[in-house]
Amino acid sequence: MKLDKYEDKSKKNRKIILISLGVIVTISLSLLLYKTFASFNEHVEFPIINGKVDYFGNSDVYFAFYKGDEKLDSMPVKNNSDNLVFDHGECDNGARIIWDNEAWGPMVKNLSKSKTKCRLYFDKYKPTVGEYIMSLAQVDQNNLIIDDTKDTNVRFIGSSPNNYIDIGDKDSAGNPTLWRIIGVFKNITSLDDGVKEEDLVKIIRSDSIGYYSWDSSLSDVNGGFGVNEWSEADIMKLLNPNTVYSGTPTIGGSLYWNKSKGNCFNSFNESHIPCDFTNTGISDEAIEKIAKVRWNTGTIGEVYDDNKITAKYMYDGERSTHNGKEHCVGTGGTYCTDTVDRTTTWDGYIGLVYPSDYGYAVGKMVQSHCLNISMHNWNNENCSSNNWLKQSAIYWTMTPVPFQSVSDNAFTIDAFGSVNGTFTVYGAISVHPVAYLKSTLKIAPNPHQEKEYGSKENPFILN
Repeated sequence: MKLDKYEDKSKKNRKIILISLGVIVTISLSLLLYKTFASFNEHVEFPIINGKVDYFGNSDVYFAFYKGDEKLDSMPVKNNSDNLVFDHGECDNGARIIWDNEAWGPMVKNLSKSKTKCRLYFDKYKPTVGEYIMSLAQVDQNNLIIDDTKDTNVRFIGSSPNNYIDIGDKDSAGNPTLWRIIGVFKNITSLDDGVKEEDLVKIIRSDSIGYYSWDSSLSDVNGGFGVNEWSEADIMKLLNPNTVYSGTPTIGGSLYWNKSKGNCFNSFNESHIPCDFTNTGISDEAIEKIAKVRWNTGTIGEVYDDNKITAKYMYDGERSTHNGKEHCVGTGGTYCTDTVDRTTTWDGYIGLVYPSDYGYAVGKMVQSHCLNISMHNWNNENCSSNNWLKQSAIYWTMTPVPFQSVSDNAFTIDAFGSVNGTFTVYGAISVHPVAYLKSTLKIAPNPHQEKEYGSKENPFILN
């Protein structure tokens, strides 16, 4: 009897202990949840999307708002007096923020779990690179101009403008590989987020990546001298992703884009040499900033004439439907035998400079004279010495040259500063990659106020 009473009492004690432990655990979890979500607010009025359902709230997503590191009590309203704009968002559980600036609210993508926490960060409005350059053009008319083309582009001009930019490209030692801003170009067709017209900043790599053929071919195609069609050019395949050289021998493409090594064409009949871009290829950080766009690859409508190639004439030709073979079709010449389809636009990431880019970079003091004479004659004038795009060595442009008897020439800018159309594309000539920056990229404040922003020592930096 006493034993039975003892067992009953023992069972009651264990029950009390278990209940007490349960209460303690429940309180602890409640406190933990409160502490975890105390700085977050549930906002069911936002359009929350996760791919399975179009809208839901009910404590599934919690938001906290910040200005830099400062916690805000509520989300800033649109067009607020502090000029705060959305900067970026972060979520846990693998979710991510897509901000709708028009609706002034976030959409949450990839939302798969409840109790997801998202932080929305706001900051003072920072201009995009394009907006920054456009604003500079209003106050610095010695180093920037609005050109006389139908697009009214903004361009850096003169012998030494402060137009250096660090886009995150680095060499093997971690030092910046600088590019230079050519200008802000209107009505560029961007392809990163659908097809749309944008004003984009165009840049050129300051240093050459080496001396290579624009294109080469076997001896039965244009005499082995190559084909002046950019969409199939060997140099295009070297610079851009997901490309493979054709012909014999088979040589891997995309070496510059992939920071890799292999072989590159450097003469006629598909002659090639070893090339190594493991230290000089474009970095992943820089690639993230480069826009995919629709490039114009047309050329002048008449057979090449040294005395006609002004900057405006070339600009219009580059955007035309004329190609580098139209005048030698059917002539049957040795250097006009290619059967490559001709195009006047190309979708891609990295190209080369246009002849018109070089022309419109001429300095203000000689501009009225130089823009009215052929760029082929610039070596005899002050035009080339007042142009920052003149290099110490001849380098390729991406524009084909039309002749009656050949379809294997492309324009170059020679070491004397003249634009020349007589170079065959197989030649080993210097290459300076050119690209457009994504329109959303912001310019960072000048980190060294005592130094002029955009100089080689203090280049523009992307935020």
